[in-house]
Amino acid sequence: MSNSTDFLREEYTIDTPENVTFGYEIAGIGSRFIGALVDTTILALALIVLNMLLGIVLAWSEGPARLLRMDIEEEISWLGGLLLALYTLLNFALIWGYYILFELIWHGQTPGKRAAKTRVVRMDGNPAGFIEIVVRNLVRILDFLPGAYAIGLVTMFFNHRARRLGDFAAGTLVVKERSEIGLASLGRLTPPHKPQETSATQPDTDALIHRFPSLRRLSANDIDLVQDALNRYSAGKVEADLLRRLANAIATKLDVTPPEQSVQMAHNFLQEVTEAYRRAG
Repeated sequence: MSNSTDFLREEYTIDTPENVTFGYEIAGIGSRFIGALVDTTILALALIVLNMLLGIVLAWSEGPARLLRMDIEEEISWLGGLLLALYTLLNFALIWGYYILFELIWHGQTPGKRAAKTRVVRMDGNPAGFIEIVVRNLVRILDFLPGAYAIGLVTMFFNHRARRLGDFAAGTLVVKERSEIGLASLGRLTPPHKPQETSATQPDTDALIHRFPSLRRLSANDIDLVQDALNRYSAGKVEADLLRRLANAIATKLDVTPPEQSVQMAHNFLQEVTEAYRRAG
């Protein structure tokens, strides 16, 4: 496998020995700043609300007068100590768990990344897994030093793929979501060139198309890539691992659950995607 970067287009490509190419547009500092701004705003508001609620409960349990005393550590009750421990734990969980949780359940995206139309992937093009997501977010504290993401910004500025220290540690890359191409101009998702089709077959057509509600995210080039990989696999020119990786990449782009790791499930999934795209016109 070899990697190349088109600096003018900020594109990261993965060329496999089977001559199948995956292309990603790299998310630059600007789009990553937008995503970080949205996430920071959400996280700050959540912390304010959480700390206000815990402060109210702590004031109720200890009394406002006792909380204002200078010898608070000596005066606080066991319930107050429990609340302070809970306060610290919840703040830690919210700050670190926010990014990890969303990137896991949203396949490499947080609310900020979704707003900026970016996504975290592995350097080999596969979706980022649990280990990669945890590592890149735990290293975030180093990127933040000495403040305001100073080290992270310097690191991103001096490498062509805009990777921060967390990305280097986890082997990840932040890429842009591709724009919707191919089906955006269609008025409906049923094939207009088959008026003779009977009502008995129409529900099957609709069911297959509706299985992939984000089908418009795929371009004609994506479908050509999938069809070429299927043909090469049938001819014995593509390894099973490549087919599984391609299925995972397409599932991520469609925001659906990736197929099971068996090559047959990946093969069937890719065939269904191409058939749904064909039926959609």
